[in-house]
Amino acid sequence: MRINKKSILCYVFLYFTAVSLILLYLSRMHLFGLHWIYWVFVAYGFVVTPFLIFYFSVAFLYKPTPDRGYRPSVSVIVPVYNEEHAIGNTIDSILNSDYPLDKFELVVVDDKSKDKTLEVINSKRLEHNFKVVTLDKNMGKRFAMAEGFKHCSGEIFVFVDSDTILKPDTIRLLVQPFTDEKVYAVAGNGVVGNESDKNVNTLLVRFQKLWYAESFRLRKGTESMFDIVTCCSGVLAAYRKEKVDLVVADWVNDRFFGCAFESSDDRQMTNLMLRLGGKSVFQSTAKAYTIAPHNLKKFINQQVRWGRGYFRGEVFAAKFFYKRSLKQRAYFYLNMFISILSPFALLGAAAGLLLMGNFSAFIIYILDILLVSTLLGVAAKLLVDYFSFKDILYRVGLSAMSILVSIAYVYGWFTLWKGSNWGTR
Repeated sequence: MRINKKSILCYVFLYFTAVSLILLYLSRMHLFGLHWIYWVFVAYGFVVTPFLIFYFSVAFLYKPTPDRGYRPSVSVIVPVYNEEHAIGNTIDSILNSDYPLDKFELVVVDDKSKDKTLEVINSKRLEHNFKVVTLDKNMGKRFAMAEGFKHCSGEIFVFVDSDTILKPDTIRLLVQPFTDEKVYAVAGNGVVGNESDKNVNTLLVRFQKLWYAESFRLRKGTESMFDIVTCCSGVLAAYRKEKVDLVVADWVNDRFFGCAFESSDDRQMTNLMLRLGGKSVFQSTAKAYTIAPHNLKKFINQQVRWGRGYFRGEVFAAKFFYKRSLKQRAYFYLNMFISILSPFALLGAAAGLLLMGNFSAFIIYILDILLVSTLLGVAAKLLVDYFSFKDILYRVGLSAMSILVSIAYVYGWFTLWKGSNWGTR
């Protein structure tokens, strides 16, 4: 029998899974001798470990929708604020799409930028034919997008961030899942595009390359198998116009505990599509290259913003997901439980073991984390075409940042009332 690299990686994956289970069991045995609160972490560990194995297994079954020749009319909407250095390349990449010109339009909405963004947009309009909408005052990304909707005529709305570069075939592949009339939303595949930039912190950006690969191909790939991708990322997403028209008022006037909530517009739009009863899926072949934060402060701000959006989005979705099918609601509520408890479990267990002087259990606990990171790295290597063997080692190193990210998320959850209209880079 011929054994190729993919087979070897599968064996490595299974090996580390088995070892992780053994170490997890040993670490929990250590925890039995500690304070009663660690029983919570015992239960958490025995829930999370099999869930991760299930999660990886489902991700392997995901397949993107092939090009079926479907070519609906498409409106590409790009909201922009203070992106003078990126918006020109974004516009060029969109207009270089291989989509039929008679079924394609681009609408760029400038949200009263303070730099030369509008000048760049207007210069591009001299070269190409597309619509430009300018707002009289800064209203925020969500309001800018809603204003753009009024100038669109396509059957499918495609949202693209203002620092994103598309491949010529991206839009064509992105719309293929809409051949299923029950699909209301499609998430594109976000890829970090500034990894090779010598002017940035390459280590931080490389870590995010792995983060994006895991977030999109593994997480969204798994969710797509249940038809419930919970966040069609603003990097690249598509929606049926007729369905957007039904929810745009609720989307623009979104409130949380009586306060306007403007963060995570992409997650909330996805939630509204799911609340309508539609499917949301992932299209891995529709790639969009984005600029990842390249200094620590911007990265932390991004994680805090994502943390706020995630928590608010999950609370909102929890109110209607009980109406979905049994498998969908089982996956959603279990994943929600694990995701919200994880930062507290990670920080609490590590701090508790150290404070109580149980260093042997702490070492085993760290090995648990490293092994899980290795599993994620191996899984990503099997599933992501641009992932290298070297990236597996970087993924293990990324586990060191999990504590920082956990702190950022927890802070975001306890400061939901904060945030800004444009919380990007």
